[in-house]
Amino acid sequence: MTAAAAVSVSVMAVLAGCTTTDSAAPTSSPSASASTSQTPAPSTSAAAAPEQGADALDSVDTIVVSATQLSLRAADSEVASIALVGTPLDDAVSTLTDVLGEPRPSDLEASSCVRAQTAWSWGDATRIGTPDLHTDDGTLSFGTNETAVATTDGRSVRIETLTGEAVGDSVAPLDEALDATVKDDFASVPDQELLSIVYDLVRNPQVDSGDYRPYGASVYSEKGVIAAIVGPNEIKSDC
Repeated sequence: MTAAAAVSVSVMAVLAGCTTTDSAAPTSSPSASASTSQTPAPSTSAAAAPEQGADALDSVDTIVVSATQLSLRAADSEVASIALVGTPLDDAVSTLTDVLGEPRPSDLEASSCVRAQTAWSWGDATRIGTPDLHTDDGTLSFGTNETAVATTDGRSVRIETLTGEAVGDSVAPLDEALDATVKDDFASVPDQELLSIVYDLVRNPQVDSGDYRPYGASVYSEKGVIAAIVGPNEIKSDC
């Protein structure tokens, strides 16, 4: 598999449906600082925090993407969360609709290295759906390649990593902070300066000498700039 194809599968398969308008025994080890998920255990449903109520969702200004959940925040306070593991897609879409407005269908048909998905999208390229080829069964896929989603009521909802990076920001802080075992630098095309980094790690099996398959929330960057933030997924694949 070429590096370009790997990028297409691991990142764009999450995001490719954004322009669609019609439905249709490995050993784990790494030493990276993101060696375990940094987020608390999520609830098993998508709902506003009881003390805030559903009305708080229209004040959300930031979505923080981890390997286990989407944290919906207003002025740095979490008002709700969506568990990415175990939550039905319809429930997740309902909550995000309260935050971002009405979505559009963004389904994908099965093809080579692409798993059929039911999905919905907002903005130019922010998408949630059933598992893709690189996401565990029972886990929702999520991805964006935009800094923020503009809502119909005039808000701008920024989408961030756990440490505050968004699309368009430098990938250098994450690159410097995390171990090489949670990265894919697409060594076969060094001139393209591509880099994927799992910043919130769920697991990292070693599949060959010196080769790991990190799974978790990740960023994908081009020439040092973050181009996508992706929910739980495996950044390397043989597909």
